[in-house]
Amino acid sequence: MKIQQLIMPVKEHELLKKHCAHADLCDYNLKKLTAELAAANVIPKNQLPGDVVCFGAAIKFREVLSGKHYAFSIVEPHEADIGQHKMSALAPLSIALLGYPKGAFVDWQMPGGVMTFEILDVVQYT
Repeated sequence: MKIQQLIMPVKEHELLKKHCAHADLCDYNLKKLTAELAAANVIPKNQLPGDVVCFGAAIKFREVLSGKHYAFSIVEPHEADIGQHKMSALAPLSIALLGYPKGAFVDWQMPGGVMTFEILDVVQYT
C-alpha cells in the first residue's frame, strides 16, 4: 500500500477524519486513508494549490487498467446529483481522490479489487 502525502483544507480533512470513525470501509481503504490523513499537509483553503482535488473541484480521471474516463465535481453530500455529475465528498471515489494533485496515481479498493486511478485534470471553483 503506497501512502502519499495529501494536501487538503481543514474542512475536507475534518470531514474525512470523522468519516473514518463511522464509515464501513474495507480494511485496505481504512488503513490507507487513516495513514494519509495522519500525514496530510492541512492548510487554509486559500493556500491550496490549484491542481489539488477538493470540495467544489471539477475533476477528470481515468481508471488505469480499463482506460475508462470519468468527470465530475466533488460536492457536499447534500448537493450530490449524479445526473449533473456532482458526486458526494463521501462517495468512495471522492474519498479516494480528495487531497491528490493532477497527475497523481491513486490506489483504492473497489468491489472488483484494488483499482488505480490517474487524475488527469483538476479545476477548482471557489
